[in-house]
Amino acid sequence: MKLSKPDALEIRPRTAWQRARHTIDQALSFVPVILMGILAMMTYWLVKNTPSQISQQQVLTPSHSIDYYLKNFSVKSYQSDGQLHSIIYGEKANHFADTLVLEITQPKLQTFDVHQNMTRASANQAFTNADGSELQLLGQAVVVREVPAQMGQANEELEMHSEFLDFFIDEDKLFTHEPVELRRGKSTFHALGLDYDNTKMILNLRGQVHAQLAAKAH
Repeated sequence: MKLSKPDALEIRPRTAWQRARHTIDQALSFVPVILMGILAMMTYWLVKNTPSQISQQQVLTPSHSIDYYLKNFSVKSYQSDGQLHSIIYGEKANHFADTLVLEITQPKLQTFDVHQNMTRASANQAFTNADGSELQLLGQAVVVREVPAQMGQANEELEMHSEFLDFFIDEDKLFTHEPVELRRGKSTFHALGLDYDNTKMILNLRGQVHAQLAAKAH
């Protein structure tokens, strides 16, 4: 049995509408790809412009602003045995939250060593750290220290004058890189800097030193 050969298919040319429909179908097939690209671009933009956790933490960092202030105040500190260690007075003080520094206007300080010898200090302005162990004096700074009597002599005072004096209260040290004048009795000394350690009784004058020594009384 032989199968009969099928008749040839009749191919007819497509109409204009069919060609347009085919073109539209091809264009619509790319729509999902285009939408996915747009979505990916929007996601990248959102991630790029969303504030990060680090930037939020930076905003919470304390700024250099005053968190409290004092007027016409005095602060006392005591040694472990209950003896008075220091008193500081001031017309005004501003405390900064970020550095924990206290800025004092017209400061006056009285401090006492283990033998209760007093040291006085004053200036136009001062800065002290959180624990009060360091006091930086600026503008017409003066530190006056009582010098115990020796060999039957009367007590004297050692005065230090400068535009800047850095007083380390707990260590009983004094430093300045500015010109300084020292007065003890009627003797005076001028230098370009100073390092003074009262505990070790060492006084180091830097730069050119000029001295005017008073004659000893007989």
